Amino acid sequence: MQISPKIFKLEAQFIAGVAKINQFPKLFLPQFAFMGKSNVGKSSLINKVCNRKSLARVSHTPGRTQQINFFSIANKLLLADLPGYGFAKVSGNQRINWEKLIIHYLENSDRLVLVNLLIDARRGIKENDIQLMHLLKNNDKNFQIIFTKADKIKSKEQFIKEMNAHLLLIGFECNIILTSSRSGEGAKELQISMLQLL
Repeated sequence: MQISPKIFKLEAQFIAGVAKINQFPKLFLPQFAFMGKSNVGKSSLINKVCNRKSLARVSHTPGRTQQINFFSIANKLLLADLPGYGFAKVSGNQRINWEKLIIHYLENSDRLVLVNLLIDARRGIKENDIQLMHLLKNNDKNFQIIFTKADKIKSKEQFIKEMNAHLLLIGFECNIILTSSRSGEGAKELQISMLQLL
């Protein structure tokens, strides 16, 4: 039976933060990950999807999320907020640790149902986004692309058409959702896209 999006209005809480590979707790609920560049709006979107103002900590400083943060939604599913990638000012060691952590999670989480790959709509799909898509594909992980800051786009129909064409050109085909944490656009569509996989 399809779970209603109303579930996101119920209890939502932080349950674990993982900064090292040996810190992963045993998590038995289905998981939905949020990945993307630093400052793409992962935490803001998680807050919007969960109808909360501060469930996931929002920072205007790129690279602030330094661990994988897990949030439980009504004890039915988990949202995973992953460290951002592509931020040049973090130390080389820190970047390597993040990459190891993320790759370990993707390779070993058998409860990971879907990865929401967040991309800033104003900037489009970049090389490190494509690298991540290949990583997900190579690990047989289901993913969809969530364009953030969609309120900045003039012609959304044309934008989706162009992005779909670009994805096909580089060998990918996946669902696309336009979102805006400012207006709330796309939040319900994102909720439904996750719940229909349960």
